[in-house]
Amino acid sequence: MNHALAESPGSEQARKLKARRRTGGQTFTRNRKDNDIIARQRALMRDQYERNPAAERLAMLRFLAFLKPSALYFVIASLCGVTIYLVPQVIPSAFGYSVDTLVAASKGAVAGHAKANLLYHLFDWYLRHVTPAGTSPLHKTYCLFGSIFGILPIWAVMVYCRIYYSGIGGQRVIFTLRNKLYEHIQSLPLSYFHRHRSGSIVSRLMSDVGLAQNFIGNACTNLWMDSISIILLGSFLFTVDAHLAGIAMLILPLWIASVRFFGQRIRSASHAVQEGLSELSGQVQEKVGGVTVVQAFARERHEMRTFHRIHAALFHRQLDAVRMSAFNGSVSSMLTTIGPIVVMLCGLCEVFAGRLSVGTLLMFWAMLGAFYGPLQRLTDLAAVIANASAAIERIFQVFDVVPEIADSPDAEPLPDRIEGRVTFKNVSFGYDDSPVLRHINLDIAPGEVMAFVGQSGAGKSTLVQLVPRFFDVTEGRIEVDGHDVRDATLKSLRNNIGMVLQDTILFTGTIRENILYGRPGATDEEVIEAAKMGNAHDFIMEQPDGYETEIGERGAKLSGGQKQRLAITRAFLRDPRILILDEATSALDSESENLIQSALSRLMVGRTTLIIAHRLSTIMHADRIVAMKDGCIVEVGKHQDLLKNLSVYYHLYKAQFEHALSFTQTPMEPEIETVRR
Repeated sequence: MNHALAESPGSEQARKLKARRRTGGQTFTRNRKDNDIIARQRALMRDQYERNPAAERLAMLRFLAFLKPSALYFVIASLCGVTIYLVPQVIPSAFGYSVDTLVAASKGAVAGHAKANLLYHLFDWYLRHVTPAGTSPLHKTYCLFGSIFGILPIWAVMVYCRIYYSGIGGQRVIFTLRNKLYEHIQSLPLSYFHRHRSGSIVSRLMSDVGLAQNFIGNACTNLWMDSISIILLGSFLFTVDAHLAGIAMLILPLWIASVRFFGQRIRSASHAVQEGLSELSGQVQEKVGGVTVVQAFARERHEMRTFHRIHAALFHRQLDAVRMSAFNGSVSSMLTTIGPIVVMLCGLCEVFAGRLSVGTLLMFWAMLGAFYGPLQRLTDLAAVIANASAAIERIFQVFDVVPEIADSPDAEPLPDRIEGRVTFKNVSFGYDDSPVLRHINLDIAPGEVMAFVGQSGAGKSTLVQLVPRFFDVTEGRIEVDGHDVRDATLKSLRNNIGMVLQDTILFTGTIRENILYGRPGATDEEVIEAAKMGNAHDFIMEQPDGYETEIGERGAKLSGGQKQRLAITRAFLRDPRILILDEATSALDSESENLIQSALSRLMVGRTTLIIAHRLSTIMHADRIVAMKDGCIVEVGKHQDLLKNLSVYYHLYKAQFEHALSFTQTPMEPEIETVRR
């Protein structure tokens, strides 16, 4: 009745309620706007980048070290490039020689004001030896240009060699770099992957390495080729006419200043673009991987808006990079266009003054275009180098992450077959000065089943992850058969440990390939036997292709129980002496849980087993149960003994079963009632 009165139109309560609803709606709208602003700031955060020239130079030097094993390929490609660029420059000299010498001779005149140069002397020597005396100037011209046409096939071979050797060298370098980077990523600790999105890491491996490949393919050989060509052509122009050559060189300081000015800005913009790509890649990979949750909560439009915001920030950064490249190209084009005009005007003045021949001016004009051409290409390369240097710096930022977990210099392998005793001696551990575990002392005998329970955040998972050295203790030590795990090689330690986790990780491929991940050298008979022990053989044989059935990404074509049984099969095949079960039976239906429990029971026989479970019904028969709270062990014992303590384990047990006991009498109820009395 009161409720109806409160809701009646016109009542004071109704007005207040509507006001609260209106305020709530406004609050929700404000919160959504705030979230939009936060998302936009997060997207733009990656664009804030301050250059560190020293770090850039160091990263580039380290990258160039990767080129050393393939240096011969780049030397050959560069020499071929210089050759294929300089050979065509013979043609302008041949035209100039023909105009100044052969045409003048055909008209009975002397080559007026023609300044002899090395190529003119070479042409004179060549024609004297290949043409008989009395040959007309026209036939000498045919002979000269016919010889030039004759060397063009060789020139084409040089073009092929430059492209081929440059490509081979570049692919070898990128192959080595990507392998080294992936190898380094695999050696990084779990904490690194907790801090960085997987999409961002993949972006470093693929996108950034791809930009480094552009540096090798487009910049490395072309840089040397064009630089050497500029030096040689510039030197030759000075032999043709030092005055005009000096005028042509006046634009070089302006060109260098322009390239340096815009190159720095292109590099900064490129770094921001690469960071934005990493953020976008991480966003896409994370949301595509969790598309089930996105669709289940109807968050498609929200994710679309978030993607658009991050993409828009990246788009504007890309526009900045394009704008800087456009400015760079336009200024360079203007300089390399003005230069020839000024040189030709000065050259015409020389011709009118009788100090320069027309043929020499034509030759100078043609070769001047060839001289400025590399400058224009180097301008374009400056943008490539700027983009590549930003990517290379990001690549070496990953290389600079020192693996926290690695073999010590004097590490020795554990025996092939250990007993399986695990001992925690005064173990403490924390993340960034935040303690997670405090003074843990525990001795687990070979073959003992030890269960760890406690509220979320008590430190159970962290404790067992210290055994295979996913993290290293900050105090104390962990021993396996009396050996400090830090003194054993990682490979030998982890070869003796098997894990079955709550979140089963399977890979794209066949069922057989995923089982063999536990022991790649196993025979077919061993695989089948492991599958039978893991209660997986029957459902595998029901698949279309049996053990050769493709299971999709992360085992998408299998049910949760089937994936878990494959994980257990993988552990059976590995045959470890130490077994870690982390919530291995949670979130499963009863039938699957029964199959998995029976498989786990067989798997635990004769192995030291560390179990983490929130469902206490699955660990009541453990040899010992460790109850943890706030990173400390508060009690250790068997199920019945811990219930009598009326401490942490008792309250966990009571919280899980009390609700069920309020509806029905179960075998567990007398147990609790006995303890209470």
